[in-house]
Amino acid sequence: MSWKPLRGVRVLDLSHTLAGPFATMVLADLGAEVVKIEPPGGDETRSWAPFVDGESAYFMSINRGKKSVVVNLKDPRGREIIYRLARRSHVVIENFRPSVAERLGVDYSTISRVNPGVVYVSIKGFGSRSPYASKPAYDIVIQGMSGLMATTGEEGRPPVRVSFALFDVITGLLAAVYTLAALRSGERPIHVEVSMYDAAVFSMCYVPMIYLLTGRKPPRMGSAHPSIVPYQAFRGSDGRWFIVAAANDRLWRALCRAIGLEELADDPRFRTNADRVRNRGELVPILEKVFSEKPRSYWLK
Repeated sequence: MSWKPLRGVRVLDLSHTLAGPFATMVLADLGAEVVKIEPPGGDETRSWAPFVDGESAYFMSINRGKKSVVVNLKDPRGREIIYRLARRSHVVIENFRPSVAERLGVDYSTISRVNPGVVYVSIKGFGSRSPYASKPAYDIVIQGMSGLMATTGEEGRPPVRVSFALFDVITGLLAAVYTLAALRSGERPIHVEVSMYDAAVFSMCYVPMIYLLTGRKPPRMGSAHPSIVPYQAFRGSDGRWFIVAAANDRLWRALCRAIGLEELADDPRFRTNADRVRNRGELVPILEKVFSEKPRSYWLK
């Protein structure tokens, strides 16, 4: 990306694994100078398969555009290096487990004394006022605790993990947004905290809201949507899957014309989206039968 609005902004990256490195990668993409600090053994994701020419594909996917320095934070000489880097940095980002930053002498209180002009960003599994504040967290833990895995998969089957670290990524994006907001605010020093659990519930938006307002537990619906019908995967006669997303009544009518079933558009059971959601059990089998008569390539055309 040629647009570099953060050129001249210096970021000291004390984070590891995914959420923090994703946030600092976004800042690097925007032009910030990011110095990534790694322990003598390296970031743990350097050991995560697969490897290409001896480098972890996982590590490379979230650490582009950074300068990497090995520093032993358990050694007083290492901490002095961090303090020198912190003095010249506009932003410090960390995602240590609870109490680790304090033990290593790189917590907000210490760094803000070293550099009173710092924006200090902490990424944690749970907020500092949460009853789980002292607990560490990985993405799959948050997927479970947030309730996301109560909605994945199909009824009667085990919950399904989203195939990538969804909430790590969302938390990293939010951390980048909050960092930009803090830089813009002019308040210094400032401590910004981003919680993975809070980010998870925030990003699920309508799923927890529907539960809170209706008291109904979200069902496991595979690829289907609780509020829109048809909005899911269907299979053609060749066994290959494709997506149908009739997100409004205009698209529903267009779909009916495209598949040669115009009469469904005015069927009182299916005329509006509310009708179709209410009568999902009748409509979906009709569509499944129609789509099973031709291969995927036919329906995509």
